[in-house]
Amino acid sequence: MTDFPFQAPPVPPKAPSFNTAPHAVERVGGAGETTYTLPADHIAARLKLSAAIYKTKVAAGILAGMLVIGLLFGAALFGGSAPQQVAGLKGVIQNPDWNGLPRCGSVSKTSPCAVYFMNHSQNDRQAEDFFGEAVRQTGRQEYLIKIENPHYAKTRIPPGYIAQIRIPPLR
Repeated sequence: MTDFPFQAPPVPPKAPSFNTAPHAVERVGGAGETTYTLPADHIAARLKLSAAIYKTKVAAGILAGMLVIGLLFGAALFGGSAPQQVAGLKGVIQNPDWNGLPRCGSVSKTSPCAVYFMNHSQNDRQAEDFFGEAVRQTGRQEYLIKIENPHYAKTRIPPGYIAQIRIPPLR
């Protein structure tokens, strides 16, 4: 193999010491307890805290307390209840002749009810423009619908809003 016998590698030089400043040391612990020391430039020493905060039970208590305070702080800033939805449809132009009637289709055909139509066009329309569709949907006569909605017939319905039309009972 080789002519040279096996030799052990040389011993590496000693690692440099990074703690070159003199340290003031605080010792904590009694008989049978672990001793903790803090260098003078340590944050706990700068804040004049005892080295006892590094005991497992003390550190766990501090972390648990910080967790509880963080949860309370987060709940105060970002918590709260979900926004409550207002009853009924949004974007409805209210009919003054309405009187709180149920929606058509959820009551019998002989009961008065309200039907909703959305203005899907790009222009403003009047509520009476939807009376023809209400006739097709409910089977009531158009003049009866006009009689039931005298104040609402000339109401302007903007694009994207909903018209609320009162439908008379079937006789």
